[in-house]
Amino acid sequence: MSVDRAVARLERLLQEERILLLRGDLQRLGPLVPRKEKLLRALMTGPDDRPGIARLRALSDRNQTLLQAAQRGIGAARTRLDQIARGTPVGTYSRTGEKIQIARPVQTLQRRA
Repeated sequence: MSVDRAVARLERLLQEERILLLRGDLQRLGPLVPRKEKLLRALMTGPDDRPGIARLRALSDRNQTLLQAAQRGIGAARTRLDQIARGTPVGTYSRTGEKIQIARPVQTLQRRA
């Protein structure tokens, strides 16, 4: 595969990756990895294409920022779910903007005869 062709394919792949990240469709990112690796190997075996590499770096950096944001969001959601599971009160706001805490319902054991 020529370097120009590998650069063009990798650009399209990075654009596809960006769309998936923006949609939050993270489970479809995994299958892109082997394709990216194959294209990167093709780039490393061919002649140097500085302008093409610069474009790929910019696209890759842009996607990296989105990946980091997704990672932070997942971490925040996991932390909040852990807090809820431990019984940390849930907060909300009233019509007047006053913060209200909603207590977790007390679970009682019911025995049936």
